[in-house]
Order: sequence, then C-alpha cells, then structure tokens
Amino acid sequence: MKKIILLFLSLNLVFAQLDNPTRSLTIYKDNFALVNEPIVWNLKLGRNISSFTNISQSLLFDSPVLNVEGVQVLSQTLNRNFSSTDAFLKNNIGAAIEVKPNDGSNVQGILMDYNGSTISIKTNKGLVVFQRSQLSYFTLKSSTVQDKFTPEIRWEIISDEDKSVNAELSYITSGFSWKPIYTLTINDSDSSAILSVNAEVSNNSNINLFALDLNVVEGNVPLHSSRKNSSYQMMESRGSMMDNRASLGDFYVFNLGKNLNLDAMQTVQLPMMKARNITYDKKYIFKNSEKDQGDEPLSIEVSFENSSENNLELPLPSGVLYLYEKNTLGELNFIGRNGLSQLYKGGTATLDGGKAFDIVGKRRILNFDRQTNSEESTISLQILNTSNQSIKVKALEKIVGDWVIKESSSMYIKEDASTIYFPLEIEAGASELITYTYKKEWK
Repeated sequence: MKKIILLFLSLNLVFAQLDNPTRSLTIYKDNFALVNEPIVWNLKLGRNISSFTNISQSLLFDSPVLNVEGVQVLSQTLNRNFSSTDAFLKNNIGAAIEVKPNDGSNVQGILMDYNGSTISIKTNKGLVVFQRSQLSYFTLKSSTVQDKFTPEIRWEIISDEDKSVNAELSYITSGFSWKPIYTLTINDSDSSAILSVNAEVSNNSNINLFALDLNVVEGNVPLHSSRKNSSYQMMESRGSMMDNRASLGDFYVFNLGKNLNLDAMQTVQLPMMKARNITYDKKYIFKNSEKDQGDEPLSIEVSFENSSENNLELPLPSGVLYLYEKNTLGELNFIGRNGLSQLYKGGTATLDGGKAFDIVGKRRILNFDRQTNSEESTISLQILNTSNQSIKVKALEKIVGDWVIKESSSMYIKEDASTIYFPLEIEAGASELITYTYKKEWK
C-alpha cells in the first residue's frame, strides 16, 4: 500500500520564491484574477524542456502567456491531466486514514466523507468530524496514487549558451474575489464621524502566494464575449481615491501592499485608505401615503457627502458598510449594516439606521371629501420627540394624481410630481403638529 502525506500548510510550496519581489496578483470584481509569477531557469546550451506547476487549478486554459527574453521558445504545452485533491479523496472514501490535529494526538480510522471544510472519520469510538483548518496534515493509504494535483505548463526552449534566465508567467484564473468593507462610526453628540475602508480579499484557489504585490480593481471587466454574457459591462471612470490608485482604462487599480502572503482558502482584510474624519447628517423620516393612518416610530436616515469639503472626494467602490454609533460614554453600538452603491465624487451616501425608539409619528385623516370629478382631504401629522436631543425630521407625503396643496400650517417642499415633504427641527421633549389640505381634480 502506498502512503500519501497531504500537508495543508505546504501543499503548493513548489518553488522557493520568497525573495523575488515581482510576483503580483490583481483581483477583479467578477471572481477572477490576473496572476504574474516570476520564474528562474538555469538553461543549458541547445534544447531545454522547462516546466512550472504552481498554478491555480481554475485557470482559464487559453490565457497563459510567457514573457522571456534572450531565448527562443519553440512550444508551450499545458497538461490538463490532473485531478483536484478533493476529487481524489472522494474517490478514496472507505480507505484507511490517519489525521494529525494541530493540538492533539494522531487519530486513525476509515475515511467516511470529505468536503471543503471537514473530514469525517470512522474510528473505534465512533464517527469523528474534523475541521480542515484544525489539521496539521493527514495520511491516506491508497493503492492508486495519481501523479498530479495541479496543472503543468511545459516549454521547449532553445538557448545559445549555458545561462540563467528570468521569465514571467501571466495567466487568468477564477477563485479570487474582493469587496470593500466600510465602517462608519458616528458620534451621537455632534455631527462628526470616522469612515474607514478595508478590502476583503478571498483566495478560494489551491495555490499559496508569497511575497506578493497585491492589487484590486474597481469596475467589471468583460471576461466573456458580449454576445454570450451581457452582464460584464464597462463602467464610467471616477476620480482619484488615494496615492496607491492607478487608472486602467475605465477602471481603477488599488494597490493593497507589497510583500504580502495570501494562502489558499484564506480571507484577509487589508486597509484601502487611512480612516477619514468626516461630518454626517442624521434625519428622522416619517413617510406616508394618502390613505395611511396610525402611530409608528420614525426611521433613522444617516447620510454623508463625498466631497472635498467633507475630507473625501474619492471614488468609493460598491461594498458593505457597517454603521456604529458612539455615545457620550464612549460606548460603541451597532446600528445597521448597509449595502453601499458606487459613490461618485460629489455624491451623497444615504444609509438606513433602523427605527427610532423614542421618536414617534402620528398621522390622521381629519377630513375626506370625494366628489364626481374631485377629491379633497385634510391631513394632520404629529411628531413627538421624547428623546433628550433636538432632532431633524423629514415628513414625506406621497400624493398620486393631479393635485394642489390648498392650505398648509407649515412650509413644505415639492420633491417631485407625487411627493412633498416638511423639513422640521424639534427640540428635546417637544412635539410638532402639521395640518395640510390637498385637492385633486380629474375629468
């Protein structure tokens, strides 16, 4: 019986390349990446067969390009005759296996199941399930051992002398992704806030990458023909985000750092920019339609401007934003998770902060008169601020049709053809009462 040792921490350490600073990874938003791998070959005079195997299993097979000077490349051959480790292990369910937990003694048994996160083993004590991340290695006894777990590229090269040459292999692969993670911490005693942005990078491939120059791209790059897939659309360019930003056509490339390590099946967060001190606006929204009546807590809306006056004016990629509030005691409270759309320079981000606890809106229909060709209604809106702070309120009213406001106790703004709103400021412990009458007419 042959014995296979599968080391999680060193499965893909095929080359000692830690001292080479030119390895780079550029991750796009469509779950694919461009890998640039440096290679050093010691060639002999005449014909040489050189190969490289530290390649992602999910590479786009027609994408590899070799950049090398001073030699003649006669051919490039990609060997696809490989199977993944997962597939090999699934084919060997029922075989004898020994696992070594990070903390603990070796365990022997029969392999019962294997997936991306766990290994199930039948032992004399019963079924034991191990997390892959908690294992140093495992040993599988198998009568048939495959030769390759990764692709291999081979080149036939003619050299005019014995010499060492530097080459660079570039290829496109799936299995890599990234997204921005925003954190906005607002101060409930004033209008100040701190905005920070991290890039969450995931390596779901089979390769470990070391001494890495890591970049991420904002924008969806077309990977397929537009005839086959119309979802890959070019996006308009935006302005400078920071010093580590470079343009790439209609896209932007952000450098997250150099000499980084990114292991297989690993997700890391890296800063995209320094935390920014900004100002924010907080409003309480009371939104109703014509026939609504009742009492309800107001919605909280937090917004900030992406402007130079607000210490920003950056191209902010779409991502996830976590909203926190710091009270007067310095305690941090989580108040919401939002999706942030791409925010251009000069734009405004509007975030949902949940429902207010101590600010209530009451809406009543005081009068409703419907005739053959007309309709008239009188509405009352009351907002009670039982908190200990003054607040800003936006009372929105939706009115559909051909309408006019006949009377109003407060100043209102017509937002669009079917919306008016009342901008209010209400002191702590106070309330505001609004009444207005609208009239509709039709033929």
